[in-house]
Amino acid sequence: MADENLHNARLELVFEKRIPGLRVSEAVRHQKFIMKNRHFHETIEMHFIIYGQRLLFVDQETYRMVPHTCMMVNHNLIHKTSTAPNMPPDHHNFILQLDRSVFDKKFREFGLKGFDEFGNLYGGLARFNDTEWQLVLSVIDAFKAACEDERNGITSSMEDLHSFLYLQTVELAGIFAKSRRRDLQSKLKEKGIETAEQQSVVKTGIHQKVHDIAMFLQGHTGENVTLDEIAKQFYMSKSYLTRVFRNITGFSVIEYITYIRVRKAQQLLIDSDTSITDIAEICGFGNVTYFEKVFKQMTGQTPGQYRKNPERTKLILKKL
Repeated sequence: MADENLHNARLELVFEKRIPGLRVSEAVRHQKFIMKNRHFHETIEMHFIIYGQRLLFVDQETYRMVPHTCMMVNHNLIHKTSTAPNMPPDHHNFILQLDRSVFDKKFREFGLKGFDEFGNLYGGLARFNDTEWQLVLSVIDAFKAACEDERNGITSSMEDLHSFLYLQTVELAGIFAKSRRRDLQSKLKEKGIETAEQQSVVKTGIHQKVHDIAMFLQGHTGENVTLDEIAKQFYMSKSYLTRVFRNITGFSVIEYITYIRVRKAQQLLIDSDTSITDIAEICGFGNVTYFEKVFKQMTGQTPGQYRKNPERTKLILKKL
């Protein structure tokens, strides 16, 4: 996808900084903004809401984002933001994208999990208490102040600046992980309690319907399910199904099916000795030639190359 869609339209971008392995942006919006089309990447994204409300679709759920919260989107998960219904469009966000090339090592140096384990373990929504939130805001301010010093020629060296920005990012990740651990541990201790993430899921209207459709598709990756059959399953017209699914997810139904089939194939290639021919059949591709073509289009590697070196994949959706 086009790089300008990764964060915010420049019209209301108030801060942006890129250094190796890290991209940060801040936006204040006073008009309706919906992220365009498909959106996923190999970085971990941390999406803080300073004020206002936003909806954030991730994989199959739609979350309501409010101040004192942050969503950490693990790498290669579909996500799309939109304006919360019946709410003013005004909002203020601060977004970081962390690349494995830098932060796998940085996380480990500061006692956190490695990049993949961190994303798998803590990916989701955190709701901060007042003390944590003030610390988050102070770190964000320190981050921006250091960048302002660089613009004013005060920074001693670029190396020092980068080290400081990496440190601030790791601190934000640590605060986030602490909040997520507390939330998850509370759920384990008290049966029936909902985590902050579960409480933020939008469970009504079309968002619940899209969730149900996405879960249905994830459960039928090996079957040749048609749009007509899906529409019938959910008592919707095919045109309405197609329109609302794209509006919420940024993907057509067919693109989403292809995405989850490739994702399932990736997991089988890593976790099993199943032959590539059998994986093609299990994941609903019909024949191995078509599977290899689609897999390479989306990952830049053949299934065989991915099996030998899975950590280097870059999942990139293209027009199929």
